[in-house]
Amino acid sequence: MKEVTLEVHARSTSGKGVARKLRAAGRLPAVIYGQKEEPTPIELDQHKFAATMRQAAGEKMLLSLNVDGSTSDKKAIIKDIQRDPVSGKMLHIDFQHISLTEKIKTEVPIKLIGTPTGVKDFGGIMTFNLRKVNVSCLPTDIPDAFEINVEEMKINDSLHISELDAGKVEILDDPEETVVSVIPPTVIKEDVVEEGEEGVEGEEGAEGEAAEGAEEESAEPEVISEKKAEERQAGKDKK
Repeated sequence: MKEVTLEVHARSTSGKGVARKLRAAGRLPAVIYGQKEEPTPIELDQHKFAATMRQAAGEKMLLSLNVDGSTSDKKAIIKDIQRDPVSGKMLHIDFQHISLTEKIKTEVPIKLIGTPTGVKDFGGIMTFNLRKVNVSCLPTDIPDAFEINVEEMKINDSLHISELDAGKVEILDDPEETVVSVIPPTVIKEDVVEEGEEGVEGEEGAEGEAAEGAEEESAEPEVISEKKAEERQAGKDKK
């Protein structure tokens, strides 16, 4: 874990208005809190802190907070960073004061390495179910991340929390919880119309129409023959 010293200043006022003025002046409002101690409102240089975060590049940092030039720095970790939901700019920092000899609870991210053979060679789908875990350990033992090499995973393979290399860290989450798995590819079935079905229906329709026409044609001569029979009978009667 990287250790960084930050120069901070105590502040006696708080509130949204004060926080806005600090940010407008290039300062960040923050607070230091810990077990059995009152929270300490502080402020720090926004640009210097942003530069420190960039240098860390995602690694866990152990911070030495020097409050107003004190000879005794406070060891702390970043507990929370509040950001603007639109711009992403930092709005407020929560620091947790810690003791290097006492265990703390924190979160550690999970990092996947490689591409599963079940995905690369067989079209499977990798599902990353759990991206961080809760742990308990000494501050100096906090890992930057738990790394998992997934290259050998085949279709229907899964890795669980119990398979993480925890080292000196105690993982507090359910050991049977799935971290990552490879599932079979999704197959979409479509209805296929067999050849000839439409033609058969057309033929049946044509035959039906032909039959109906035949019936109409056979009906017409019957009417004519009856008429002729009546005319003949009328002629006989006149005679």
